[in-house]
Amino acid sequence: MKKRFAISTLLVLLLLVVSQIIWIRQVAERDKSRFREEVNASINDIVKYQATKQTYELFEIDPESPSITITAVNPDSLSANAKSYGSYETESYEENTSIANFLEAAMTEILLEENTLDLNRIDSLFRNNFLHTSELSAYSFITKEKDTTTDSLYFGINAMQQLNDTTKGVYITVPLGTSGTYRFVSHFIFKPATDTRRMTILVIISGVAVVAVALIFFVLLVQLQRQMHRLYSQEKRVRGIIHDLKSPLSYIFSMLGFFEMEDKNNLLAEGKSRVKQLSDNIERMLSEVKLNEKKSAALQREPYDLAQHCREISHDLEMIYKEKDITMTFTIAREAQVIYVDPFYFDSCLRNLLDNAIKYSGDAPVITLTAGKEKNRILIRVADNGMGIPKKDQRRIFTSFFRSPRQSSVKGHGIGLSSAKQIVKAHGGNIGLKSEEGKGTVFTISIPDKQ
Repeated sequence: MKKRFAISTLLVLLLLVVSQIIWIRQVAERDKSRFREEVNASINDIVKYQATKQTYELFEIDPESPSITITAVNPDSLSANAKSYGSYETESYEENTSIANFLEAAMTEILLEENTLDLNRIDSLFRNNFLHTSELSAYSFITKEKDTTTDSLYFGINAMQQLNDTTKGVYITVPLGTSGTYRFVSHFIFKPATDTRRMTILVIISGVAVVAVALIFFVLLVQLQRQMHRLYSQEKRVRGIIHDLKSPLSYIFSMLGFFEMEDKNNLLAEGKSRVKQLSDNIERMLSEVKLNEKKSAALQREPYDLAQHCREISHDLEMIYKEKDITMTFTIAREAQVIYVDPFYFDSCLRNLLDNAIKYSGDAPVITLTAGKEKNRILIRVADNGMGIPKKDQRRIFTSFFRSPRQSSVKGHGIGLSSAKQIVKAHGGNIGLKSEEGKGTVFTISIPDKQ
């Protein structure tokens, strides 16, 4: 199991590392996409602003230059020499179509027929308004007429050499004018330190996450190993106790047989029968410990006379606690007289509950056992007038080897209730309790009515 857990831990860590690598790549791609969107929006705004500004300056400087006047005309009335800079249609919707955009593009077309965009101004606007220029290693601004470069500007050390690699960086293209002839092309490359810094931060975060998970798994593995070692030690101890009981019981059984001939009241015969039964039970327990260490105990269900077994158990307990003034009553409904359980284990379960009820109820225990049937389930309740169980301890009361500090004056090992719960669970049932300090405790067993 230790090896399987270690392998599982390594696989989980491997999956975590792979997921972190994928996450880092996705974050890097998302970061690049965000930069592309920001620089695209900035460049578009700056280029269009500069084109409009230059067109306005052109009209101001040269009064002979064309002017734009919006008037309603019949296309048939235009002269043959009239030059068209496009048309604006409103019959169908197209993205980014407005009269303002159309006029802006038409003015840019007029400007670019005779002039070119002032790339130095665009560069100055870009440096002053784009927030991430410090993260750029190099960039270029180029205006093109069809495939011919009309002007260019490069920024950065060895900018042309860096920008020759068309597989790196981000490209932004801004169409100019209305004819589709002109366009503005920009190319941006990040500083290596920027990428490295971002990746380093992501790697550190991922590394911390992986180390934290690894430490958690390591702590869990250590705790599991300790728990397994403890359980194994407890199992060996219990197995040894069970085994050590066989020899003295065999001796007592033999001695009872010797004295049985002189026993006139058959008390020794009854004792011999009980010792034989106990010896058989111990033999069965040893066999099941050896053969079913990795499985739950195999139940051997059979009809079980609940009233008869309760009387036998109470008789034994009254002999053990004869110094106490015990009042024990059994109220068993007719439909719960015979249930189908494993007698060996269910006897142990009832004995544990009744034994605890007597032990923790002072010198005059009042024990009540009731049984009935509700919705195809058998309910068995064991109530006492004992000291009760503190609320803070009730959640752990069925845990193996747990004992409440208030109960330290009473001898015990904290095994009985844990064993009772396992037995009830093996029968497909459950066990619960209600308790109030100073007023006693009620344990309720619910098992299926399998007939």
